[in-house]
Amino acid sequence: MPGAEARGFQWALALLPAFPIVLLVLRLWHLSRQDLHTMLLLVQNVGPLDLVSSLVITLMWVPPAFLLAGQMLGLLYIVSAADRRDSWLSKTTDRTRDWVLAVTAMWAAIAWELRFLPALLMLTLAIVGLTVRRRHPGRPRLIRAVCVVLPLVAAAAEYAWFGPAIVQAVSDGETVLVLLLLLPPILAPLLTGPIPARVARAATHAPAAGAALLAPFLLLALFLRAPVLPSVALELTTEPGRPAQIVLGNVVSVDDTMTTLLDDHGAVRFVANRDVASKALCQGSERVPSSAVSAHRWQVEESALEWLLPSAEPASGNDSRCAGRPLLPSARLGDS
Repeated sequence: MPGAEARGFQWALALLPAFPIVLLVLRLWHLSRQDLHTMLLLVQNVGPLDLVSSLVITLMWVPPAFLLAGQMLGLLYIVSAADRRDSWLSKTTDRTRDWVLAVTAMWAAIAWELRFLPALLMLTLAIVGLTVRRRHPGRPRLIRAVCVVLPLVAAAAEYAWFGPAIVQAVSDGETVLVLLLLLPPILAPLLTGPIPARVARAATHAPAAGAALLAPFLLLALFLRAPVLPSVALELTTEPGRPAQIVLGNVVSVDDTMTTLLDDHGAVRFVANRDVASKALCQGSERVPSSAVSAHRWQVEESALEWLLPSAEPASGNDSRCAGRPLLPSARLGDS
């Protein structure tokens, strides 16, 4: 059995470099609406750097989630089970260095959205508490301070800081957000102690194996929604007396005479540049926040990196063209 697990792990490592390529091909296939000729056009005009950048930005929060959750489950199994020699989860946990976990936690603190930071704090406190319980079993005061007192103090501080956001989320009826902000502080003290040995393997290995099996499908579903082409609105000239026509879609390529556009229905349109009266760069639907809740002016769907770094509001954030409505004639003056 150990030999089979080792061979499976080697095969997984060998196939890992091919996974991003498969994701990129499937993203173009999905974007072309399963039309081969449209896909070939996209392959010709979409550069590998565009796809790789989209892949990295979209999935940068995923590795910390799997690594930290797996480490927490592994440590929980180690401190709970009497015999763990045949456990692949405990072997993986033993091989993970402390500095890797520290870097991963800092990475997650920067990349994760605010609404997921309570879960990050829960995982971090659980890993620290389980590590102390494992390495210093003969120091009950230290274990009590790290595994009980520290999570309770962190929970009190977290509820105090997120209090207005929780109240706003409850008033807005955002149940999922309320659970994301309320549950992790309560669960943190419960995850730092051992569980009964008879259920330790099932309680830790089943979630870890399920996450490993579902991870490729989750990554694929996330990446298929990632933007790889700029979203624009083109206002086309029409005959006098008739309203202007708005074309919404993604720019594939632009040359001296023609703009190639992939519209919202997946059809390729070739628009002569002389027919374009104005154009606007639109904010994609994936960047439009679905929640109005914020904590101390930090929107819950923003990561620390987005909140701290200076960012400009899209010039076309309120542009009527992005909603399919032409500009007023007077508003076209000075439009480039």
